[in-house]
Amino acid sequence: MLRICSFCRLRSGLRAWAILLVMMPLVLFAQRRTRVELEKADVLKADESKYGKGVQAVFGNVRFKHVNTIMYCDSAYLYRDSNMVVAYSNIHVIQNDSIHLYGDNMDYLGNQNLARVRNNVRMVKGDVTLTTQNLDYDRLGQVGYYFDGGTVMSGDNKLESHWGYYYPNTDMVHFKETVRVYNPQYTIYSDTLKYHTVTEVVSILGPTDIISSDSINKIYSEDGYYDTKTDFSQLRRRSVITGKEQVLTGDTINYNRRSGLGEVYGNMELTDSVNNVIIKGNYGLYNELTKSALSTRKACLLQVYNNDTLYLHADTLRMDTIPELGTKLVRAYYKVKFFRPDLQGRCDSMVFNLKDSTNTFYHDPVIWAQGSQLTAETITMFSHNEVLERVELENSAFVVQPEDTTFLMFNQIKGKNMIGYIRNNELYKIDVDGNGQTIYHPKDKELIIGVNRAESSNMTLMFKERRIDRIIMRVTPTGNMNPPLFLPVEDVKLEGFLWLEKYRPKNKEDIFRTDVMPVMEARPTYDDFQEEGVESIKGQK
Repeated sequence: MLRICSFCRLRSGLRAWAILLVMMPLVLFAQRRTRVELEKADVLKADESKYGKGVQAVFGNVRFKHVNTIMYCDSAYLYRDSNMVVAYSNIHVIQNDSIHLYGDNMDYLGNQNLARVRNNVRMVKGDVTLTTQNLDYDRLGQVGYYFDGGTVMSGDNKLESHWGYYYPNTDMVHFKETVRVYNPQYTIYSDTLKYHTVTEVVSILGPTDIISSDSINKIYSEDGYYDTKTDFSQLRRRSVITGKEQVLTGDTINYNRRSGLGEVYGNMELTDSVNNVIIKGNYGLYNELTKSALSTRKACLLQVYNNDTLYLHADTLRMDTIPELGTKLVRAYYKVKFFRPDLQGRCDSMVFNLKDSTNTFYHDPVIWAQGSQLTAETITMFSHNEVLERVELENSAFVVQPEDTTFLMFNQIKGKNMIGYIRNNELYKIDVDGNGQTIYHPKDKELIIGVNRAESSNMTLMFKERRIDRIIMRVTPTGNMNPPLFLPVEDVKLEGFLWLEKYRPKNKEDIFRTDVMPVMEARPTYDDFQEEGVESIKGQK
């Protein structure tokens, strides 16, 4: 038994020695540096007194080889001790039959696998050419480094930078400092870029401007990519697209320059400088060619009026350019609320004509202005030079003014249709057309002295200091005056009366408040509109 164990140990030891003996030459070979070989030259000189010990001078049609690399030149010195070549004139280096390097002179360090090529340098792979005056090329890493200005030609693109790295094995170029990309359609200005020479995709790694050749369109981004073949880009980190009239900003923008379509994710902001309008949302679409936009997910519109700003929120906002009318329309869909210090309102949908500043509110609109509450099936506000001039209420028109909310006293005007006229930002007249009714509380020195109820098919109400001053009844008028405290509640309210003050947006934050007024009816869902709106905008190419 002992002999068997000893034999096993001996056999195991011999096996280990055998493996070591086999591997040792491989290790020694790996450690040994390969030498640069002189393959050809018309003239060879090895005068130690003239050139030094271990130095060979070669002239005419010189050719060296180092592993998988061939080097040509007109003349050179081969330093055998240091395994280095100093080459002059008509340098041509070929690696793997695919990478070509040209220049006027070169130092090749065989032990470091490094070529230092100087003056009129070109590095070529396929149809991609890098030109520079100074290039260091790492043969093993297959990377060329330039540090004194370089230019890459690739397809329709000309790329320049102060310094950079070209990796021909992976077809990638890294550009740094004063980077320029010239294309017939645009120019890219940056500090840091990467470029893939096969896909021709530019990777944006720092502050970058992409400016169209006509200077109308400008893209700013600090992170993303631009496909120069398809003109599609993905722009991240609050990128900005600036057009002739509009500026689009977003956390992430997918943008196609050819179709003009941009898709925005996160904190979209579209600014229309001509109409002083800003549209916001957490998702949006923008068509640069048709100047159309759609915004959803906390969508908001801002418009500046004479130093005041209107804030409007809806489930979905859409802006369209109507060429035949020479205007832009903003449409707001579902759960519309808006706030301005002197004007607030709610409705289910709205259309805003930016050319003539006409706002039309649909489906149970309520507007609060100058102490009055206005309701109707449809309300239209007309402005001129950003100043409100008149308000039209169509079908089931109703105006309420609080007189004394403690005792539930409200001035009321009701009719089929109404037109309210504004002068110097004050309501001064209302015309009622059809089924006119009114209740108001006349005063004597701030003391309510009665309840005046009147009816007339058509009537005109004149206002003074935002209160009813007199009533002109035109067709079959009737009316009576009663003491203020002797009437039941139902007699001091017209049919259809609603006081909706608690639903009024009190500030710009209130437009995002989720409450539903009792008069609001069921409408199509947001998802129904979103699908329709997205497909419609995308179709405008």
